Amino acid sequence: MKKVFVDYHSHLLPAVDDGSVDVSDSIEMARALVGFGFATVHCTPHLIKGGFENPPEQVKQATRSLQRVLNEAGVALRLVPGTEHYLDEFFPERIPGALTVGSTRYLLVEVPFRSGAELIPAMVTRLRSNGLLPLFAHPERCSMFQPQARDEGMRGALSFVLGRRKEPDLEGSLVLNLKEAGCRFQGNIGSFAGVYGSVVKQRAILFLKHGVYSCLGSDAHTSQGLAEILSSGFETVVAAVGENAALQLLQGFKDP
Repeated sequence: MKKVFVDYHSHLLPAVDDGSVDVSDSIEMARALVGFGFATVHCTPHLIKGGFENPPEQVKQATRSLQRVLNEAGVALRLVPGTEHYLDEFFPERIPGALTVGSTRYLLVEVPFRSGAELIPAMVTRLRSNGLLPLFAHPERCSMFQPQARDEGMRGALSFVLGRRKEPDLEGSLVLNLKEAGCRFQGNIGSFAGVYGSVVKQRAILFLKHGVYSCLGSDAHTSQGLAEILSSGFETVVAAVGENAALQLLQGFKDP
């Protein structure tokens, strides 16, 4: 079967954020992504006020430029302009004219890693009022999505990671409530490869087994070790849910 995977989250554009440092790195990243099976990659640089300022038109132009470079280099990869929006107090002003995930009504958003959950309902409501919904990037890396153990909270969750307790319970959790409300979640393949540590890896597997994710993405920032990370992460996903389910998570999702 020909692989036609879709990567909804990458930092492939050169020299615009903390991702690819130059065009050569972007080409090598693209080759690794194609080698893994991606046919379409969404270029989603950070948009953070006072940090990485990547307005939509600039991202579109950079994506067109990189597409020409890849075509000339013989790298068969279709690029789509996008953005990883930082979910902070400045986010609402970014919504008008924002780049959605392709032609869908979803915006790729990143929750501050140490943020509280209190800002999420208001942001989801604001998006809904604009006919949009969030695709949350790598929830397994965000403390606000930390699942609770059945009887001991964070201590029990840590014990689960260390192999001493039953897995945390997601019933009534924020992540499942948001999913039921129409929000979607993208898991990092690197999380399953252990790139961010064992706690994140186990949380990612837990979310995977509970059907939290609508898609998986590379969140690629560099060409170094990328091929190995993608291969290792995919093996973990297959071991957890089987090959068919793993492949489905890489083939894109439809906007209902």
